[in-house]
Amino acid sequence: MRDVVGATEWWFVRRGFPHAIPDYSAREDVWTRAWPFLLFVLFVELFVSFGDRFDGWAQAGVFVAGVGMLAGAFVGVNLLRGRRAFRLPDDIGVLELGAFVLAPVVSSLVLTDRGWSGALAVLAVNLAVLLVAYVTTSYGLFPALRVGAVQAFRQLRTVTQLVARSLPLLLLITAFVFLNAEMWQVAHDFEPAFFAICVGFMVLLALGFLALRVPREVAGLARFESWDECAELARATDAPIVDELPALEGRPPPADLGRVELVNVGLLLTISQAVQTLLVGLIAGTFYVGFGLLAVRRATIEQWTTATVVDPIADVTFLGGELVLTWEHLAVAGFIATFSVLQFAVASITDSTYRDEFYDDIAGDVRRVLAVRAIVRAAG
Repeated sequence: MRDVVGATEWWFVRRGFPHAIPDYSAREDVWTRAWPFLLFVLFVELFVSFGDRFDGWAQAGVFVAGVGMLAGAFVGVNLLRGRRAFRLPDDIGVLELGAFVLAPVVSSLVLTDRGWSGALAVLAVNLAVLLVAYVTTSYGLFPALRVGAVQAFRQLRTVTQLVARSLPLLLLITAFVFLNAEMWQVAHDFEPAFFAICVGFMVLLALGFLALRVPREVAGLARFESWDECAELARATDAPIVDELPALEGRPPPADLGRVELVNVGLLLTISQAVQTLLVGLIAGTFYVGFGLLAVRRATIEQWTTATVVDPIADVTFLGGELVLTWEHLAVAGFIATFSVLQFAVASITDSTYRDEFYDDIAGDVRRVLAVRAIVRAAG
């Protein structure tokens, strides 16, 4: 049974809910999964040692020296921890993380001419990498994205049907924007960086709307009336524990999800909805790219943007006519796609059709994972 429970714990990781693992710890469960990425970062940072201090083959010597310093730090930490010199770590703590942060800093100071400013820049980058690696690995964001993508493509037909139903109303709002000279003028003057900031703000706002419903939903998803209900839900999954379901009696206790587990469940729900919502935006943006290619001519773009000459990204002939793709075209279509994402996120809260066709499926999948969690906790 212990082996089955252990295999099921890895199943939680693949499902994007690693915090369901009992006694989940950063030392043994998070950093041990993140270390391949951290080693890759160290390898990339070796190239920071190339600077103006050395020329020619001396640069190769600097690179080898950097490899030697990092390898020495690796061996030294292993010996201090009582492990064999080149053994891969199965428990990563302060010593290992300190070596990851400080070894490239020392390498930068010794092998380059960038001084303390360069060393502090490397230090800041390594601390940021540690933060990103911890959050991404601890909460299983990549597996959660994969689960959300699988659900979205599984429901692609339903998504398309819902977009088709909502498209007439969406067109009434967005067609006026798309065929408006002022919007194209704004797009013409939009710096790409500012455009990215505006789009990012609207996407974050949409994600905020999607996250609004999570707190009131999680408690209901984690509540079960009987172990038979848990077993039935678990059998609908591919969790290893399904092959050896323990005999449990009585009523399942309250889930008692910790704060970190609640965040993990909330991220799993939000990411799954976000993937579907972004898919809707992609459909809307693709529609307006195609529509604009057919409906908006080069002369019209020049008139709307007051540009003397349009600099197209692509220019092809189709059925005797000219199809011109410009930055302004992509910017307007991207803005409308982002607006569609925001509109669909709001609809996910207020529209019962969305809940019936999308959210219930996502929530049901999370509920099955929580049922497996309850069984693993009881069996352990």
